[in-house]
Amino acid sequence: MRPMYQYGAADLRHGQYIQLGGHCMLDLSGSASYAIGFWLRPRAPSYDGKLLESGSNWYLGLHGLKLMFRLSGSSQHQVSEIELRADRWQYVLINFESTGANAGRYTVYVDGTVLIEGSQSNIAGSTSPFVLGSSCDAQFFNVAFWSAMRSGDQLKPVWDVPQPDPTLAACFSFSDGSTADVSGHNQGQANLEHGAQVVMLAPSLRLVNGAAQPSPRDNLTTVADGGPFSVHAWFNVGAPSPFQDDSHTLFACQDGVSNEGLSLGLQWDGNGYNLQVTKSSANGGGQGWGHTLHLPPDTWHHLAATYDGSTLLIYLDGQLDMTIGGQVLPRLAQPVWLFGAQPSSTAPGGATYDFQGHLQAAGLWSRALTASEVQQYMSRDPSDVDGCVAYYAWNGIVLSNQVTGHPPLFLNTATPGIVTTPPSDSTPPPGAEVRGQQVAKADPPLPSAQQFFAAPVAFPTQKLLTQPQAQSVLASLEPLLAALPESTRERMRSLYRDNLNQGLARVGGPGGVPVGAFTGQVEGNHFVYYHHTARGRVEAGRMVLTVNTACIGWVVSVAATAFSMLLAAFGVGFAGANLISPIQKAVSESTALLNTVESVAKYSQQDVNSIIRIIKAFYTAGTLGKIFGAALTGSWFTIAANCTMLIAQVAALWATGGAYVAVVMLQLVANFALFLYVLTQKPDNC
Repeated sequence: MRPMYQYGAADLRHGQYIQLGGHCMLDLSGSASYAIGFWLRPRAPSYDGKLLESGSNWYLGLHGLKLMFRLSGSSQHQVSEIELRADRWQYVLINFESTGANAGRYTVYVDGTVLIEGSQSNIAGSTSPFVLGSSCDAQFFNVAFWSAMRSGDQLKPVWDVPQPDPTLAACFSFSDGSTADVSGHNQGQANLEHGAQVVMLAPSLRLVNGAAQPSPRDNLTTVADGGPFSVHAWFNVGAPSPFQDDSHTLFACQDGVSNEGLSLGLQWDGNGYNLQVTKSSANGGGQGWGHTLHLPPDTWHHLAATYDGSTLLIYLDGQLDMTIGGQVLPRLAQPVWLFGAQPSSTAPGGATYDFQGHLQAAGLWSRALTASEVQQYMSRDPSDVDGCVAYYAWNGIVLSNQVTGHPPLFLNTATPGIVTTPPSDSTPPPGAEVRGQQVAKADPPLPSAQQFFAAPVAFPTQKLLTQPQAQSVLASLEPLLAALPESTRERMRSLYRDNLNQGLARVGGPGGVPVGAFTGQVEGNHFVYYHHTARGRVEAGRMVLTVNTACIGWVVSVAATAFSMLLAAFGVGFAGANLISPIQKAVSESTALLNTVESVAKYSQQDVNSIIRIIKAFYTAGTLGKIFGAALTGSWFTIAANCTMLIAQVAALWATGGAYVAVVMLQLVANFALFLYVLTQKPDNC
């Protein structure tokens, strides 16, 4: 059966090819402009392999993963400097502009970026039919031919089948599994040769002993509250190996401690898969129901369950398959929702990961769906329908919950994948509104960097970067420019500047952020990333902004202790100014530090009492700073030591003469010892 998201593509291995129509649809003599565009998914490098050709001298091919292009009449082909991405869809566009008889300029784009360009005269024409493949390992989709060159927005990748227009000469889409020309010009069927085939591709979430868990920010209560609910998803599961579990859990909601709850899944019996429903209780027991179906592996099926408060209905491929009445589901204190695994407090990692397969179009509802609604949402996005609390398309483009925008948590091995099936296994599901294939549509890509500007781009008015910041960004590229030949440095420097200014104007200008861009901003104690899609801004992730209090406290403690130690040294000097004569001999014979104190004291006779009062005030503030820093680090020893020193400082506020000098000298020694201790207590992450 056809899943919700699926499209067809031509599938070619080495030695296989497809002849597109019975004759050449374009004038390749160079006397007329034309364009050819198609989606390409190269699976492996191909050395001097042909992707598209007409005759022996006009072709587009691969040298490894680099594109090569040759026009008829040219002595050799031209190879791109940039490689294509293996196993990824990329849009290739050949644009030819005729400049006269048998002459013109050509440009080869990939995803809107120029990879090959040049000009040629004395072009020899070719009237041979176009041939796809012949010596490559790749897939093709929407192969279109225009009798005029493309320009402007027409150069951008378009996933949909091209709209009919007078210049569209032919289009072999393969999207519906057929080989017919869909341009409206009836160019005939594409002929599959030497084993070439059209296959159906379904982008999905691939789980291998992995699971997807809804985001905690979704605040789900569905299933866990014991009330009505519905859950559904498309699945494709292969036959288990001898080393894999025979049970495959598609969806489960159970208590993370008591393990009570509900799970839906499949059971392999050696011949096929059977339905399995389990209601677990807190004491380790429970009830189970099943239905023997012998579903073949590696095929798409749709499973749905609805619960109205007493009866659980199970639907397979849109048809009612099981009715389980008289059931009261428990309220779960610590619920865990999982697609592809069963929560278990006794299993390693907190769950039994027993699913090996693919999931697509999974939905959760806070109400029981009717039979007609189950069929309706087998082929329709329900994310904007009342009662739908979570919907995951998992079509290779959108992975997050399309109701809330929150991405799920992927546990173990959970990655986007593609399931390949023959067109014969792609019959429409019951209740489908249309029989045509539903193609997962991507948001339009961001504009690519330009390689030429007719005039310099001025720095735009925007709020993203100031002009000095932009100049700093450009300055950081100078080491890269220094490695280039001198003849190209100034051209590349101006390209960097113009592309930066143009990008700032597009993203930060009055038109707002373009579709496809990622932005971020601080919200409370989080930095939130947003993806700007055609449906609006969607949260893509967030990062908690935490303050390292231990590190801040250590820095404050070091600074405050050093400051207090310095004040104590000056306090000794200034307080000893009035007593310098009786103790001059002792000071002179003491350490170098006290010799310095003596020198300071000799020149500090004016208004000594006022200076001492200032020192007392600052020292008290420094001691309070030490207590604050110690509180941040959580060191009770330094808190107690500094509180003791604060009490001594309070006593020193009223002490004078020799008593004050004695207190300050004690504080100097204590601060020096405390300073050495604090230095050894530096936090590991500071």
